[in-house]
Amino acid sequence: MIIRILADREPYSAFPCDFTSPSLSIINGPAGLDGPLPDILVLPAEDFLALRRFPSQGEITRYMPYGPVSLMEKSFQWGCADYLREPWSLLELRARAGRFLSLCFMAGEKKLELRGSRLSMQGQWVELSDSETILLRVLALNAPLPVPREAAQSLLASSGGRCPALGRIVSSLRRKLEELDLDLGLRLLAIRGLGYRLDASGCG
Repeated sequence: MIIRILADREPYSAFPCDFTSPSLSIINGPAGLDGPLPDILVLPAEDFLALRRFPSQGEITRYMPYGPVSLMEKSFQWGCADYLREPWSLLELRARAGRFLSLCFMAGEKKLELRGSRLSMQGQWVELSDSETILLRVLALNAPLPVPREAAQSLLASSGGRCPALGRIVSSLRRKLEELDLDLGLRLLAIRGLGYRLDASGCG
């Protein structure tokens, strides 16, 4: 998946370009539309709503505007795939963009796949809540490195609506993992003074 960010203001114009999963190229200003079309175009909400000079929805898989919360509802009415409330980070973009892909990871010898909000393993599956899905996705994408508590809380809060406390989401996600296999629950680890990590790896 290729994501392009039309970022002409700080801090987004200063993001590094060595982002690897999903593939991300950072391009500033209108010139960002030159060359091959991306799977997701991240752009200021004002441009998405007002200029309407971008390729059609059929040419770009998805639009993901960013801006103040006051423009969120109208952006969804105009057909955006998702919305980034400012301020946002690469961590949030990675988790949100990942929702449109199936995610595969290994927990020991067990292969798991997260497709949408459904987590499956060897023919068994469990349905995750929105908060559980976001948390598991960011943990799996960063595994085996820990995700700081503050980053996880910020990511969950930015998803909109009322969000349970992070500890409650972790506990409910751990129970869902245990429904698939008791060992999986033990792989969701709390790192004292830091946050949480998933004892897992990519499918390779």
